[in-house]
Amino acid sequence: MRRATQENVEASEGIDNLFLVAPDTEFCDFLEKIDDLVQSSPEILPAIDRDLGRYAKEKKQLRLADEAFYQDCTPELLDFEIDRRNVVCSEGLELAIGRPRMPAYLVYVFLMFRGYKGSLTNKEAVTFMTESMSLHVFLHRRGYRLPGRTTILENANAVSVSTIDLIHDCQIRKIKQDGLDDFKKLLIDSTSVKAASAWPTDARMVLGLVSRSYRLSQQLDRFALNNFKVWYMPKWIEKLDRLELSINLASGKANSKSKLKKYYRQVLNTGLKALAHLAGELALFEQRYCLPTILAPSRRVCLECVIDQIKEDLLDLQQVISYTSERIFTGKQLKSTEKILSLSDKAAAYIKKGSRNPVIGYKPQVARSGEGFVTAVSVPQGNAADSVQLVPMTLESSCRTGTIAEVLSVDDGDASRTNIDDLHQMSIDIVSISGAKGKKLTPIEDWQSDTYRTARSDRSAVESLMFILKYGFDFGVLKRRGLEAVRAELTEKVVAYNFCRMVQLEHRRRKKNEAQIAA
Repeated sequence: MRRATQENVEASEGIDNLFLVAPDTEFCDFLEKIDDLVQSSPEILPAIDRDLGRYAKEKKQLRLADEAFYQDCTPELLDFEIDRRNVVCSEGLELAIGRPRMPAYLVYVFLMFRGYKGSLTNKEAVTFMTESMSLHVFLHRRGYRLPGRTTILENANAVSVSTIDLIHDCQIRKIKQDGLDDFKKLLIDSTSVKAASAWPTDARMVLGLVSRSYRLSQQLDRFALNNFKVWYMPKWIEKLDRLELSINLASGKANSKSKLKKYYRQVLNTGLKALAHLAGELALFEQRYCLPTILAPSRRVCLECVIDQIKEDLLDLQQVISYTSERIFTGKQLKSTEKILSLSDKAAAYIKKGSRNPVIGYKPQVARSGEGFVTAVSVPQGNAADSVQLVPMTLESSCRTGTIAEVLSVDDGDASRTNIDDLHQMSIDIVSISGAKGKKLTPIEDWQSDTYRTARSDRSAVESLMFILKYGFDFGVLKRRGLEAVRAELTEKVVAYNFCRMVQLEHRRRKKNEAQIAA
């Protein structure tokens, strides 16, 4: 059956028979809905094509640079001229006819699929992708077949954040045209999402930085270069691992302060030895080799990434050792913004919301319309205050919907007189802020009015939205790293959620019409 469904069927051949029929599921409706959007918004596919073309030109520029490098390394033959091509910037390159590129339509479909399932590479998503009859029928009806996993991932990653925002813009416009929402009500709130990173401890950070920089230093032979000397590094890493376990076992127990000092003193001393050895080897490496001349450009880029990562890790290791020593032996505590919180995602921050458990991650802002659509999502740097984000989020939502909300409802974290005045100047009549701070800033007659009471009551809907996003679309656990990649991931998930919400409201509208006709 799997072979039959992967066989390329011409669009003119019908496959709606006893054996190959798309089941009536939410996912099938989701696919039809994303197809409707791309048919009504022809600007989406050209935008994706531009991103794919830019990515292809960047790869071509590197290939041409490699070709020029190898030509320069080859002695010229007498009476034989070689046509040498100059390497230009990627914007000035033209793509010739070569291997067919993955169509922009397929890239769009799997971009939305990633938002729906949260991933293109984990076991659950891959199994769903290969086993879904809805997906196979959907593709075959349009004359496509399921591409390879790595092809899908590479092309989906080439789509820029601006193009994903364009898809979001077109989606909101479609929602408004179909009469699913008038966007006159707006609810805004923030939440915490966990980065693709482990919880940091000082001992674990020392171990992680030493281990990674040493591991990278032993991969230089892939570039025909000498690796760093091993010295005592394996023993030091093994010792750091044992000490980190001992610290975890001793933490929180009675009379553990002296033990922790003893363990941390050994961690710091071992870390300093590793730092001195790796820094010395790095200095010798930079004296011995001249990176711009010994490797082809593509290999040089890879080598430079390795060396830059080693340099960054050693600088971070020095910083971690410094503030850990001050914390353990002098009691000085640093702010989380001054510490290294993640080995894998340097943009992640310490997020603490109310009485909830803190996370290492991000604090996105989400704007919800009256009918439950997400009209804006913002991912600020670090643990930004909600009050600073309120007006920009409202402006972003208004620009995307083309409508200035009549009612805006937020919680106490957004309370400030400046925000209220700015929002009233935007012609938002009702600005409801729940909580004690909001009550102080709101005239008593407005606070007790039915309009403001309804607005405060409606604010719970955004909490329901956060629950659906986190547990239905993996909004709360990130798989990508870096601020721009995280913003792209969350926007994809928001757009996928909006498609599902469109399906839900249209089903509800259809049932209502059928009930009226039956009556």
